[in-house]
Amino acid sequence: MKMKNAARLLTLGLTLSLGTAAAQSPVEVQFWTWYLSPKFDGYIKDTIAAFEKANPGITVKWFDKQDSMVQDFISSVNLGNAPDVVNLNIDETAKAAQNGFLVPVDSLTPKARLTATFYPQSIKNFTTDGKTYGYPWYGWLNEGVMLYNPELLQKAGVTAAPRKLSELLSASKAIKDKTGAYGWVPALKDPNTASFLGYFNAEGLPVYDAAGKAAFNTPAHAALLQQYVDLYKGGYIPEDAIRKEAFQVATELYSQNKVAIIVGGPQALTRIKDSNPTLYAKTMVVPAPLGKSGVQTGGSMDLVVPKASKHPAEAAKLAAFMTNNVNQIAFAKVVPIVPTTRAAQGDAFFKQTSADPIAKATSMVGASGRFINPGSKAPGNSDDVYKNFNDNIEAALLGKKSAKVALDDAVTYWNANSSK
Repeated sequence: MKMKNAARLLTLGLTLSLGTAAAQSPVEVQFWTWYLSPKFDGYIKDTIAAFEKANPGITVKWFDKQDSMVQDFISSVNLGNAPDVVNLNIDETAKAAQNGFLVPVDSLTPKARLTATFYPQSIKNFTTDGKTYGYPWYGWLNEGVMLYNPELLQKAGVTAAPRKLSELLSASKAIKDKTGAYGWVPALKDPNTASFLGYFNAEGLPVYDAAGKAAFNTPAHAALLQQYVDLYKGGYIPEDAIRKEAFQVATELYSQNKVAIIVGGPQALTRIKDSNPTLYAKTMVVPAPLGKSGVQTGGSMDLVVPKASKHPAEAAKLAAFMTNNVNQIAFAKVVPIVPTTRAAQGDAFFKQTSADPIAKATSMVGASGRFINPGSKAPGNSDDVYKNFNDNIEAALLGKKSAKVALDDAVTYWNANSSK
């Protein structure tokens, strides 16, 4: 009997020992980001190392995805081997939530903590059907600031930097007529977005009606589009603006003294500093001109936790750590992103005064994360709907359709296909 009891005690002891060992073994969390490597390897790796030091039971395996991000994420979910933390944007988060791929983060982190950490609008950007599905991360403002070449404005007789969108359109014509350089490169049909919608938002023209149907084909919408059609036909907008991302075209031409004004984030200044240091030193930075609505729009990234994650609690810890105020401010010191954390608006880093263009632009936009919102809700089936919208904008610019017909066709397609 004593031998049996001893054997039982030995078995129990081994079981407890094995259980303790299993409990102490590190949990590996797989973390996917989007287009952050290799430029930001140092920041991401340092932040992960700090997280692992603070959480010795968790190790992080980081992968940076690029063109294949969304496709790889969907495939991983379908195959049941999804990563634990994934970096998405506002539109992709909404689609993933609607498809049932994500865990609501307010079930992993107390709502009170989320509310205390992030701007209300930032939380709203990642909320679908009353549940929040992402930890807001770095953001940007579409309008941001305005950068300009003072010599080109002076040659064109533009004595004051435009403060309104209407003034920017007028200045663009004067600059091109008198200097040969383009005044400004508007985002007419940037890939994978419906960028022209931003001008409707800027002018206070609704994208949807009260019933939630697309309704951006009123005479007022068509008149606004026609202004840009006239500029394009008149040679006041580079032809590449309908083939490439406007930001890319603008930064390339600005560095060559072929564009006078850039409206957007401070990121453009980093490229200009590298490509034309002399022009960079002359560049002036002022608030972005706004439309009649008087508001900025923008977007942000977030970190989500897939339902297929095998370690949701540990994933939530990592996501909350990466997106906290300290780490977002640290990121803003590496690249001029706009933090989505409430505490950022009072941070000393964004209250600096400097003549350096990047420092000045960063201080102007960095504390403005409360403004980050997409302007209008993304439709379902957004890839197809946005492509059709862009195709119709291009048809109007090229004179293949009138502005009104182009918008009529886009609205018809949007309402017929956005729910598919």
